[in-house]
Amino acid sequence: MVALLAAGALVAGCGSSSDTASDTTAKAETATSSTSTDQKVGGTATCDAAAIEKAAQDSPGYENQKVVLEDSSSFECADGWAYAFINAGTGDEAVTGTVVFEAEGQFWIPKDRATVCKAPGDQVPAAIYEPACETN
Repeated sequence: MVALLAAGALVAGCGSSSDTASDTTAKAETATSSTSTDQKVGGTATCDAAAIEKAAQDSPGYENQKVVLEDSSSFECADGWAYAFINAGTGDEAVTGTVVFEAEGQFWIPKDRATVCKAPGDQVPAAIYEPACETN
């Protein structure tokens, strides 16, 4: 009889500790889900020389080159799009170019002008279409 009571106490004790463990796991899962990294990056891309120049350095075709804006006013933004006139490379290998970006959250993403420059307002806003799409 004592053995039966002891076994019953042991089973009851196991249920208690597993309930406590379940409670702890549930609390940990709740904490994890409230701090999940599945949230999208928010914010708005900043239209300033530093942000545009940084994005230009990531533009296809200019990898591993020094890329700078032609001057501090050689870019413009409109409706989530931007363009910039840049100088890339150094010395005899230096080239000038025009790059186009679309804002995604807080970042400017380089775009292929042949793809996004079909017609004013199609993708690139009409307000910046000419300098963004009809220059070198």
